[in-house]
Amino acid sequence: DIEVVSMAAIWRDCARFYVKAALCHVLFKLVHGLLRHARMWWVLRDMPHADCHRSAVLGSLSALGANIHRLNHWRDEISKGKKICKMSLVAWDPGAVFLTVRDPAAIKHVLKDNFSGYTKNSPRDDIFWNCLNYWLGNGIFTSQHGVGAGDGGARWAYQRKLTSNIFTREKMRTTMTQVFVQKGYRFREVLRQKAGVVDLQKLFFCYTMDSIMKLFFLEECDTLGGQEWAYGSAFDEAHRSMFKYVYEGLPFFALCDIMPFPFGGLRGLAMQAYNSVNGQYRQFVRQVSVLDRESQKVIDKCRRDPNLANRTDVLALYMNAVAADGMGELEANKFLRDAVLNLVIAGRDTTACTLSWMFFILATNPDIQERVRAEVDLKLPRGTDPTLELLSDSSMPCLHALLYETLRLYPPVPFDGKTAMADDVLPDGTRIPKGAAMEYFAWISGRDAERYPEPEKVMLERWIPFRSPPPHEFPVFQAGPRICLGMDMAIFESKVVASMLLQDFKFSMAAEEAAKITYAFMITMSVSNSPQQDSHNLWIAVEPREATG
Repeated sequence: DIEVVSMAAIWRDCARFYVKAALCHVLFKLVHGLLRHARMWWVLRDMPHADCHRSAVLGSLSALGANIHRLNHWRDEISKGKKICKMSLVAWDPGAVFLTVRDPAAIKHVLKDNFSGYTKNSPRDDIFWNCLNYWLGNGIFTSQHGVGAGDGGARWAYQRKLTSNIFTREKMRTTMTQVFVQKGYRFREVLRQKAGVVDLQKLFFCYTMDSIMKLFFLEECDTLGGQEWAYGSAFDEAHRSMFKYVYEGLPFFALCDIMPFPFGGLRGLAMQAYNSVNGQYRQFVRQVSVLDRESQKVIDKCRRDPNLANRTDVLALYMNAVAADGMGELEANKFLRDAVLNLVIAGRDTTACTLSWMFFILATNPDIQERVRAEVDLKLPRGTDPTLELLSDSSMPCLHALLYETLRLYPPVPFDGKTAMADDVLPDGTRIPKGAAMEYFAWISGRDAERYPEPEKVMLERWIPFRSPPPHEFPVFQAGPRICLGMDMAIFESKVVASMLLQDFKFSMAAEEAAKITYAFMITMSVSNSPQQDSHNLWIAVEPREATG
């Protein structure tokens, strides 16, 4: 009995000690976070606030939640008339200070002039980047660079150098042209079979998937023709469920930040319990598992290819490079898995989104469709395959202008951001504290009325004759050392398939369906036909031109 009483007393003492220690831990986290946040706010004292509701404790968290499904519009509205403005979500989290950057000079500073001073956030500290790292790994899209990277950006630079070998002018004239045109013929066959009203966005995602699988991995697939392949659907489901999980859970994640050990933090018991019952997270993990399995199949098939040493696709280049570097099999598999997934989101999603919005414009603006089609008929009559020269901006200015109007109004990645790794000063003297998230919106830049009069209107004349916009004024493809390697390929691919479809078909859209169209809540801005963003179809009537003469 004495022993039982003694053990009970020990447990009570331990419990009391833990409660006191936990309270001290919470207090320390709160005070430490509040002081860091206050210091950042002091540095930003002369910067205007974003024009939205804010409270002393929860900042603009409630305003963000109320506008989460119209995020691009909202961030435009609350930052109008300001070169840069500040917003905070919770007072105890210094990582929740967000700056909306509209000034092109500041965007240039972040992306180019002080490139090494701003990088992507660490997956250890940020729930969004933690999930993105779990999904896409440490590939070219997600790797850090500069002083904020543990390796100084060596991994990112290594991947970028390898990947750049495929994006040459010669490859665009030969291999890329062959693949894009071949898949374009298949696209036209599928549309002739379907006819009527079709979900054109789904087909564009199939077209870009089939194209990049051939180009990047030498994999032949026909998802356009209905071939079942788990990769594409798993990729989309992982993308959507991750976004819902992250943004719906923001209040809980903010609370986790100040919970004591062992409950708090991204790897704490509270987060583990939350994830175990959260349907979006479980769906996310399931789909990532599918992607892991399918990526490994692609890697294994490439590794077994007896002609591997002579292949010039991206995966083979990566595989030969890691073999030459003596990388172990487990490390190599992880490296290659990350490379595959990053190339898919970069090569499939962005171009498919651009094509979807381009044909939304064509289907809802018959005068523009007729003008572009007349140019196609003149420069690319039926029976003529598109080439790099035939699709140039000087040869087909209307088609090129349509593409750039699409990118201006509906950028495939509507916003991006980098985190300041140290205190900094912008060109106009604005002070930036370490840890501030510098967010720039290609969506906002493209709708700036001072640069683009009547910005909501589609006007091809903005780009005729074509003058390439400075990337910091038109950051659709980023700018500086991280400017998109595949920019020219994406532009060329979009014009190839658009011209081939316009050779054979007319496109229209019912007014009631057009009224439903908005953007999806994802990294890449696909089309959604539901205000709740739970439907992702682009229903367009496709009519063979032969039927109308």
